Amino acid sequence: MEKYHAEGLVALTPRDLTLTFARPAWNEKLMSLSDAKDVATIVGVIITVIALLKGYMEYRRNRCLGRIQYFSDLKKEFKEDPAIAKITEFLETDDPQLSDVSPREKWRFLCFFEEVTILLRARLVTDMLAYYMFGYYATRCERSQYFWNNSFPKDEAYIVL
Repeated sequence: MEKYHAEGLVALTPRDLTLTFARPAWNEKLMSLSDAKDVATIVGVIITVIALLKGYMEYRRNRCLGRIQYFSDLKKEFKEDPAIAKITEFLETDDPQLSDVSPREKWRFLCFFEEVTILLRARLVTDMLAYYMFGYYATRCERSQYFWNNSFPKDEAYIVL
């Protein structure tokens, strides 16, 4: 390669070009101390933002898992509690034996639905999920003529609920 100069043509070899453009001279610094500090600050801010986002996502995930666990425990209680199981069995057909169920067991059944209502009001479960899981029996209880009797009037229960 040749270069025009004021005195004439000067010949440049590829080796001259690599020495000129490939690396800085030995006494030139790549970055000043101020530049290094700025880069370290930017990297630190980026790492902090990523850590905060990851922490927030983990917090939301754990909160959701806690709600799911609580709801799962509630569903397990609904299925395994003997008093609730007996009442739900009688509610399926609106059995006259519902009149013979003790008021204590009926209160236990209604208190379970009060817990579900508290979860709904706290927005820990959605309306659709609560109705899907427990709404059938709540509706059957509401419409039952044997669940509500003289020894267990509907008006008293609705005051509590």
